[in-house]
Amino acid sequence: MSERFRLEKILITSIGLALTIVISSGCHLAGTAGGLSVNLPAEDQTISGRDEVGGSGRLGEMRKQDIPTEDSIVAEEALQDTSQGELIILELAMLLPFGGPPGLAEFSQLIAEGVEVAALEMSESLLDVRITSMDDQGDPALTRVLVRELEDSNIRGVVGFLEDTSLEIAGSARQIGVPLVSPTARSASRAGEGVYSLEGPDPVAAAEMARYAFEYGYTRIAVLHSQSSESVQEADAFVEMSQSLGLPIIGRYAYQVGATFFGEEIIEAQNTLRAAEIAALNLEEDDTLHVEMLEPVALFLPIPPEDVEFIAPQIVHYGLDTLAIDILGTSGWTDPRVLETVDLRHTTGVVATSFVGRTEDKNTSIQFREAYESHFQRSLMSGVPALGYDTALLLIEGLKGGAESPEEIRIAIEGLHEIEGAAGIYSLVDGRVLRRTEVVYIDEGILLPVG
Repeated sequence: MSERFRLEKILITSIGLALTIVISSGCHLAGTAGGLSVNLPAEDQTISGRDEVGGSGRLGEMRKQDIPTEDSIVAEEALQDTSQGELIILELAMLLPFGGPPGLAEFSQLIAEGVEVAALEMSESLLDVRITSMDDQGDPALTRVLVRELEDSNIRGVVGFLEDTSLEIAGSARQIGVPLVSPTARSASRAGEGVYSLEGPDPVAAAEMARYAFEYGYTRIAVLHSQSSESVQEADAFVEMSQSLGLPIIGRYAYQVGATFFGEEIIEAQNTLRAAEIAALNLEEDDTLHVEMLEPVALFLPIPPEDVEFIAPQIVHYGLDTLAIDILGTSGWTDPRVLETVDLRHTTGVVATSFVGRTEDKNTSIQFREAYESHFQRSLMSGVPALGYDTALLLIEGLKGGAESPEEIRIAIEGLHEIEGAAGIYSLVDGRVLRRTEVVYIDEGILLPVG
């Protein structure tokens, strides 16, 4: 059995934080907004809450040895009764494109902040989480090299891989199956065993939307989706559930992956849903169409967040709202990136699924916000760090039990159920990470639970 999968245990002989962040030489981590830039030393630097820190800096805010903080006081109290207990050392890596294109680099920094907070929060138990931060610069070839190097080290799991291609390459580059977890890639099913992502197809949520549509009383539904396998799977699940409920699906349209113009598909769906009904009203050119006279219909769009940015404005442009055609969707519409960047008027009125735990009244979300703001000493302004937190949380939860071989680790991770994170509640089903969802109404960027 390979030593790299073993947990190292040491006796605690002094009181302090059970957290260590390792920054490997040869890697670059951009400074956080409002924080410190990390100029990496020539040799690896191990930073601990109980050690005085020399050199140029570290992730987050540096603490001086003799100045107690709220985190250190809590950790000291938690460890006083177990000062001779065993501390488990868990070495993980964070592989992100910090030096990649500006958009990816900024997103990576936010993800990294969430990972850091997760490590801090896990330090409350007798667990020493060490994070090695590495930069693949958004280069697939470099991703492959770094993953193989990490497998030859003591690293027991890796978080990162923002894009589908990156995750697939990382999965295929492995020799011994070190577990990989991505916050955003949707290609985990194509990357091999032991590869997971918070994103991906969610046929359960799509079926839930079909039940909502049936209960609402829609008389006709059209479906518009991407040709990507993930979007197709959700569309299939919606259609299958609709048909079992007797809800008519009168049109299904698919667009090519990477498309940015959807006029033809939107117009065709619009005509399918309304043309015959409006024609039957025998309206003259100067007559007014009273939408309350029309039957309730909807267009269902199980599409990824990056497509919402393009398709949402075009739906408004082609006037589907003026014909009382409701828009239904899945989690792509409630993704924090969409809510933060897409014009609010283009998503207001959409009914879609959202991950339970994302709304502000959820305890874990509030606790994460408080931990983030306490650690970085600034307000949390984005939903992205929560994804980084949850990505690391799932990996730590799966590894902290002491599984050693790749197969034992896979079984441990895939046995996780109802893990409550900052952005959702997670369970592993058939090797896939699924988040508990609820149906919400989007109102000016605010998610309001339906019913």
